[in-house]
Amino acid sequence: MCCSGFLKIMMFIFNGGIFLAGVAILGVGVWVKVDSGSLLGLVEEVDGAPSGLSQLSNVAYLLIAVGAVLLLIGFLGCCGAVKESRCMLLTFFSIVLILFLVEVAGCGAVRLRWFGRGSPWSARR
Repeated sequence: MCCSGFLKIMMFIFNGGIFLAGVAILGVGVWVKVDSGSLLGLVEEVDGAPSGLSQLSNVAYLLIAVGAVLLLIGFLGCCGAVKESRCMLLTFFSIVLILFLVEVAGCGAVRLRWFGRGSPWSARR
C-alpha cells in the first residue's frame, strides 16, 4: 500500500508541473497574440538579432494550442491521480499515447524526408 501512495504523490507532482508549464505557455501565447508590439519591441532591443525574428508574433497560435493541450493533460493526470478516477486516467493515458505515436510517426517521416532511402544512414551494415 505504501507504493501506491508514493506513486499517487509522484503522479500528482509531475502532472502538476506539466499543468503549470501549460499555464505558462498558454499565458505567453495569449500575451504574444494580444500585445505583439511589446514583444517586437523587446526583440528589436537585442543586439545582433536576426531580422526574421519579427515573424515571432505568428507563433502565438502554436503556443496557445500547445499550452492548452499541456493544461488538459496536466489536469487529467492530477485529478485522475488524486481522485483515482478510472475515466480521467484512461483519457490521460489515451492522449499521452496518441501524442507519443504522432511523435514516432513524425520522426519516421523526417528521417525518410531528409535522409531518403538511398542515403548511407539507411544502408544495411
